[in-house]
Amino acid sequence: MEQVEQQQGATAERRVGKRHSAVLLLGKLCGEVPGVCLVHNISTHGLMARFVDPPQVGDSICVEVRGLAPARGTVRWVRGKKAGVQFDSPQPYEQIFSTENADGTIPRPPRFPVTLTADVRLGDRKFAAEMVDVSAGGAKLAAAHPVQPGLAGQIILRPMGTPIFGTICWVKEGRFGFRFVSPLPIDTLAAIVARR
Repeated sequence: MEQVEQQQGATAERRVGKRHSAVLLLGKLCGEVPGVCLVHNISTHGLMARFVDPPQVGDSICVEVRGLAPARGTVRWVRGKKAGVQFDSPQPYEQIFSTENADGTIPRPPRFPVTLTADVRLGDRKFAAEMVDVSAGGAKLAAAHPVQPGLAGQIILRPMGTPIFGTICWVKEGRFGFRFVSPLPIDTLAAIVARR
């Protein structure tokens, strides 16, 4: 009984401030080799996330999520693929719920720079393109072939061979945005980012 009370007391001390559970935000691990995580809850002082490649207790990491600048922190606990990170300094986490940034732009999930070749299929047309960056919801590609917004089709990343269906949402100066029909699972996104 005394041990249970001590554990409850330790938990109460650890959890300071308001938390939001079931947030489910895509997180980008910043650094030389970017990684992917899924943030389950976040507060001014830290976050809990599921990692594809779990960190170790004591690791210093940097995480970027929609609406917040990259935040440094220390891993305080790890259970399986989940880990708790304590921020080095308080973060204005309420910004993740904003529909507009301070500069008037729309907050968006972090994007991962990549350099991968993709086969693009739009109706009966097929051509090669270079994937420039990717997020769970879409990708930016560069191609010599002209395309138009609104066209639906698929892209197939050559190293993976898996078709990803979506729609061209914008075109500008030889590049275009491809919005996925459904968000990529975190493991699929992590596999793409790892091949960058």
